[in-house]
Amino acid sequence: MSKEGIRSAAEILRKGGALVKDACIKCKGVQVRYQGRLICINCGNESIAEEGRYVSLSSLRDIIVSKINELGDSLKGEDDISRQADIARLLIYYIDILSKIDESSKVEREEMRKRSKERRESEDDNESAK
Repeated sequence: MSKEGIRSAAEILRKGGALVKDACIKCKGVQVRYQGRLICINCGNESIAEEGRYVSLSSLRDIIVSKINELGDSLKGEDDISRQADIARLLIYYIDILSKIDESSKVEREEMRKRSKERRESEDDNESAK
């Protein structure tokens, strides 16, 4: 585990996060729960915490991409216009979900980087003051 991972976890804990007993599904690392999400302090994997169940955003993303591919294949062979419209609506829905997953992950990573940078600057200021 890197110093950066430990610092990020400590910052999340200071802001009200909590360590959880369940290991990360990707690397078996330690996770913290914060604002409805589980974040692995080892690999950075993010999951959504849902009443005792954890859904990895990356796993959910993989499922959605798979469904998009399946629907694309079924659309190729479909001659019925109404069925094509149904498939197209479902594709749009899945693409919207995919976009939200990607945006959510991006925002969380940016927030963690910002907090880490602020913490480093604060530590540098404290060392300069000594």
